[in-house]
Amino acid sequence: MAHPLPSENTFDHVRALDGEHVGYIHMTDDGGFVPFDLLHRQRGEASELDEAEALLDELGLRLLAEDWWLDLDGERVKVLIREVRRATVSVSPALTGPIAKSIDLTKTIELPLPTDRLHQAG
Repeated sequence: MAHPLPSENTFDHVRALDGEHVGYIHMTDDGGFVPFDLLHRQRGEASELDEAEALLDELGLRLLAEDWWLDLDGERVKVLIREVRRATVSVSPALTGPIAKSIDLTKTIELPLPTDRLHQAG
């Protein structure tokens, strides 16, 4: 399912409940709707619009709180996502210690989207 986010016939999906931008929906030539998350990863096959919207609504912003691995200089480094913009994602190295989900705020790495250097942990 590693298809890039198409530039044409693709629109932002904003969750009706709270107005959060939670992904993108691409309308196919045959009238199907393909959901993509904020990292431009395809999250399902072409379906009806309400199904694609429901899938993105369920995923929400959860991916921002998850642990990630970044391929960096031949190693995999544990990172957390700091910010996602339309064309880029910013990550920072995760710190180990007594505070869960803490990051090194002095180090930020910005990656263009889509990227194959970022992998979900777990």
